[in-house]
Amino acid sequence: MMEDRNELEQKIYAAWLDTIYWITSGTKYRLLAMAGSAQGIYELAEGQLAAVMGLQGCERFLQHRKRCTPQKVWDHLAEAGIGYTYCQASGFPAKLAKIPDPPFGIFYRGRLPDERIPAVAVVGARKCSEYGRVMAERFARGFAERGVDVISGMAAGIDGISQSAALKAGGSSYAVLGCGVDIVYPRSNEPLYRQLLESGGVLSEYPPRMEPRPALFPPRNRIISALSDVVLVVEAREKSGTLITVDMALEQGREVYTVPGRCTDSLSMGCNRLIRQGAAAAFTPEDIIDDMRWEAILNKPARRRQGQPPGNLSRAAQEVYAVLEMLPTAQDEIVARLRENKSACTIPQICQGLVELELKGFIRCRNRQYERIWDEISDNIF
Repeated sequence: MMEDRNELEQKIYAAWLDTIYWITSGTKYRLLAMAGSAQGIYELAEGQLAAVMGLQGCERFLQHRKRCTPQKVWDHLAEAGIGYTYCQASGFPAKLAKIPDPPFGIFYRGRLPDERIPAVAVVGARKCSEYGRVMAERFARGFAERGVDVISGMAAGIDGISQSAALKAGGSSYAVLGCGVDIVYPRSNEPLYRQLLESGGVLSEYPPRMEPRPALFPPRNRIISALSDVVLVVEAREKSGTLITVDMALEQGREVYTVPGRCTDSLSMGCNRLIRQGAAAAFTPEDIIDDMRWEAILNKPARRRQGQPPGNLSRAAQEVYAVLEMLPTAQDEIVARLRENKSACTIPQICQGLVELELKGFIRCRNRQYERIWDEISDNIF
């Protein structure tokens, strides 16, 4: 019990230090090396502080120490429902401790990832294409159904799409923010933020009330990759900021996969170049799960894959299914493809086939366009 009480006391001092936003993680680690503990940092003399932080930094530190006590900071965190852990605490993620430039501490809401569970970071373009949306949903859903955590940055585009899909499939997801954990950014993802608190968590090395700034996002990417076993790039331009995460992942020894795209699509240029440079191409979630040999540690069995539709479908439904692709397709285009295949199906039969496929869970309709539902076949179909 004494050790637990001492650890809590040290966390209170560490949280106080970590709310001083202008002190870098590197400086905090140097102070820790000098003082030996978080409380020791708080109690350092002026000359010791100046030796590490300089005179101006020392003066700002001392002013902060006069204005705010560690206990006051801790009470504010508790009132806001914000948890905290740091590098010397038993709850600090081991994956973070092993990277070249670890954060000093982590603020979080919800919970921290369970490092015994495999995790994939799904990242990509903020302004993604329909293809990117479909693939982000498909991979995230597939990971969640197998019990693999999805980690990302809750940004618009691929990040938010993948995390929403994982949660919808009943999985867990964690968002690493480029601001304080009490700030929802972008505001349009507030529903996702609330869902993450229920089925995962949001975390940040930045203190509460820290507003998002462009300079804060590249450093947070190293935490996204560090908490993951694999980084999957769904869509990225040739000079995308997503590639910063890839560089950090490689530096940390993480596996990098990418979803290939058309050679002429600018949003796939970054992904295709990564493949050319040696990154592995992933076509399904199972590609990654099999390569990483997670099968033995995952509790959820693979769901039956969707290949050829079963024979209990009508002929029209089977022919319609055969011409559908991964991207949403309008009914007129479906009819045109069937005509190219010399199908004898009439328009009413085609419409009936679409309804049959949708009712049995093989396809879904969005905005009057139809798409296959991969890896989502209900057991009662077979």
